[in-house]
Order: sequence, then C-alpha cells, then structure tokens
Amino acid sequence: MPQSLGFAALILVTLIWGTTFVVIKDVLGSVSVPVLLALRFSLAGLLLVWVRPKTKSLRAGLILGVLIFLGYATQSIGLVTTTASKSGFITGLSVILTPLLAGLWLRERVTTKIIVACLVALAGLGFLSIRGEGAFGGLNSGDVWTLGTAFAYALYIIYLGEVARHHGIWELSALQIWLVALFAWVWAAPDLSAVTQIDLSSFLKIAYLAVFPTVVTSALQTWGQRSVSASVAALIFVLEPVFAATFAYIILGESLGPVGLVGAGLVVSAMVLSQLRLGPRPTTVHHQQAD
Repeated sequence: MPQSLGFAALILVTLIWGTTFVVIKDVLGSVSVPVLLALRFSLAGLLLVWVRPKTKSLRAGLILGVLIFLGYATQSIGLVTTTASKSGFITGLSVILTPLLAGLWLRERVTTKIIVACLVALAGLGFLSIRGEGAFGGLNSGDVWTLGTAFAYALYIIYLGEVARHHGIWELSALQIWLVALFAWVWAAPDLSAVTQIDLSSFLKIAYLAVFPTVVTSALQTWGQRSVSASVAALIFVLEPVFAATFAYIILGESLGPVGLVGAGLVVSAMVLSQLRLGPRPTTVHHQQAD
C-alpha cells in the first residue's frame, strides 16, 4: 500500500478524533460514562457482526481491546471535570510518550531529544493547569485521568504498529470493539435503568461516536499503520489537540486564554520535537511487503 494513502488515512482519523472531545463533553451532561461507553461500543459492535475473526487474532485483539478501553474510559471520566480543549492537548501527550515507551519496550536508549520534549511538554501542562479563568481553570482530577489516557493510547499505538501487518483490519477492529462493549456493560450494570432515560438527541450523538470515531477510525488507523510507522503515526496525531481545540472553540465557545495558549503551544512544540530527526537519516534498504 502506498505510504501516502496511509498518511491520508491517519490525518482523517485525527480529524474525526478531534470532534469526539466536544461530542463526549456534551453527552456527559445527561449520560454517565459507563452507559455512554456501553451504548457507543455496542452500536459499533453491531455494525461488525459480519466479521469472523481467526483464532490467531484473538490475543492481539484482546490486548488492543484492554488498552483502548482504558484509553476511552479515562478520557471520558476526565471530560466530566476538564474542558474539551484541555483534554485534547493532554491526550496529545501520547505523541511524546509513544517513542519514550517504545524505547523502554524495545530496551533502547532514550534520546536527549525525547527527554527535552518531555520537559517542554511538562512546562506546557503547567501553563495549561495554572490558567485560572472559567469553571475548569487550574489543575483538576480530570486532567490526571486524561494523563492516563495519554499513556494508554501510546501503548496502543506501539502495539498496533507491531501487529497490524499480521492480522486482518476488520478482525482487529471487531475484536477490540466487542471487548470494550463487554467491559463497559459490566461497568454500567449498577446503572442500567439510565439507558431507558436517554433522549433522542443524546442517542444520535452516541450513534455518531459509534460509527465514525469508533468503527471508521479503528479500521482506518489499522489500515494506515500498515504502511506508516508508529513514530510517524504519532507525529500525524499531533494534529488531534489542534482539531479538538478548534471544534471546542467553534461549538462550545471554549477558550484557553493567553496563558493556556502558551501551554498549548509548548505541548504541540514538544510533540513535534519528539518526532524530528535531528541527525543524518540512515541508509536503509526497503523491501516491498505483500498485503
């Protein structure tokens, strides 16, 4: 598959992800986190009932399902008490954590560049957290939950990059979505009566989350990372908090404020720095892989 198509697919994934912060923030005003996740992933799972996963894909699907559930759960919990724009930038730290955790996973030396990027990102988080205007100014529990999201997504990106070439796109997508739905229903069990009280507007927004940011992006990301490395994919994902902040400003009227904008700029700068090649590009021999 041409790498350019992989780039395009991942950029589209990032744009769709940017819309989720606003939609989830809005839905959480009337629906609890576990019920939201249960309905979202159940609807998504119904769209994939035609998939018949092979036995060899079960282990990869299980691991991906656990990682993505942790990511979605912590992000949704965090959005209860933090803003959509702030959540987008904190979630975006997965871009920095991806090469950092990949180095630890593969037992490689963590470069000075990554250490500097982490320090710049921490400074950015500091500015995002000390801004005082608005109901959600300052550091809060939602920000801490969202940091957990960044770690979960970074591990997800790394592992998906390892297994995407060896398993069917729809198999991996279906397995992880079904697993998240199962986890979410177990979590939502004490609050099942709330399902019948959801209004049409909230249900349509959950349906959007089920179709596009769940099924479509899961398949597109798996397909795109067949030709794009985990580190390059992480660089593309730098755009996610930018899209999130843009949609939050247009739809919710959220504003980071001058100090918050400085913090956001530092976070984005750290993301880009973490992915830059500062030394000479090594000579490599490229082998075509069969799809």
